[in-house]
Amino acid sequence: MHSTLFRLSQAGAAVAALAASAAVQAAAFTAPTQAILALSSDISSALSGATFSALGGATYNSSTNTLSEAFTSVTLSSAAATDFVGLTDAASGFLLTSDKGQKLSITNISYAQASKALSGVLAVDGSVKYTGQILTSATATVSESFNATLGTGYLSTGSLYLTAGAANAMLTAFGLLTFYSGFLQSVNFGTFAADVTGPAKTPAVPEPSTYALMGLGLVGIAAAARRRADRR
Repeated sequence: MHSTLFRLSQAGAAVAALAASAAVQAAAFTAPTQAILALSSDISSALSGATFSALGGATYNSSTNTLSEAFTSVTLSSAAATDFVGLTDAASGFLLTSDKGQKLSITNISYAQASKALSGVLAVDGSVKYTGQILTSATATVSESFNATLGTGYLSTGSLYLTAGAANAMLTAFGLLTFYSGFLQSVNFGTFAADVTGPAKTPAVPEPSTYALMGLGLVGIAAAARRRADRR
């Protein structure tokens, strides 16, 4: 009986440990972090005639072919950021407009360090054509440890390449045969980086005088309630 209870206790402790571990992995990283996608000259040449622009809260620098936007949510479990997951605003992203006027948008962009992949929603002329991993890389490096208090953290990928689903959707947008999908998947799309831009904001601590005023207010409320009760 005692051995059975002991085993049950051990099992309960193991479950609790696993739950605690999961909670650590899901911890929010509160320092402001920027998502940066630098497009390569290779993809610009492959999509010659297309123009790039930003959507929503993103910004696009045409001189450097760089798209930037703030992550709305970042989670990780350690300074090494091996399980970094960053989400951006659902309406933000970038737009490719072909020389024939077709519009291809990529929004709701997220990045997962475990898979070294950028995911999102790809739409052609407002109609969703693909949802899932869009760009993947073989390598990703954390060159600066992630620390929300200090406001540090920087990771960057190697060359990014289109997935088959994303490549086919892009070809359709530009009126090209999916026969060219293999070629498009072989073109270096660019690189991605997650850059912490400052320390986490700490909640303002009320001044002692603020606490004193709050105390006086509570005393006043209590006195008024007492007077009402006495009149009854």
